[in-house]
Amino acid sequence: MGRMIYGMTFLMLFWIILAEQINVERGMLGLIVCMGIYQLNKELIFSISGKCFHNFKKVYYSFLYVLIFIKELVIANFQVAKIVLSPKMDISPQIIKFHSKLKSDFHRTILANSITLTPGTLTVFIKKDEMIVHCLKKEYIEGILNSKFEKILLKIEE
Repeated sequence: MGRMIYGMTFLMLFWIILAEQINVERGMLGLIVCMGIYQLNKELIFSISGKCFHNFKKVYYSFLYVLIFIKELVIANFQVAKIVLSPKMDISPQIIKFHSKLKSDFHRTILANSITLTPGTLTVFIKKDEMIVHCLKKEYIEGILNSKFEKILLKIEE
């Protein structure tokens, strides 16, 4: 009974977020739809929640990762725009090779894509834990070697 209350509460909160206006008709419709979704998916919901949703630490670090990625993306965009728009192109292209401490291919792929999506850097090659990255400026190498992204992904991977 307790699981049903938690499941229905979660689904109803989601319904309320999606609804533009809350009134009696939409509330009743939401309750009926949520009960149907819960009944059809209760085995799936609780098998997933037992593995994923109870680990709030991973959810916290995943959210933190997205926030830091957005911050780094905005900063890097301004840096690259400054380089491109300046009369004298102040670039010192470098290619570096580094080894990631990440264990799973999934997290290594996220790290490589995050590096590539950050302007001024490009992941050229990945093989197991080795990555080759092109940096537009020599100063960007330090950010790659002491990556905030990798540190957070290591915490998620634990």
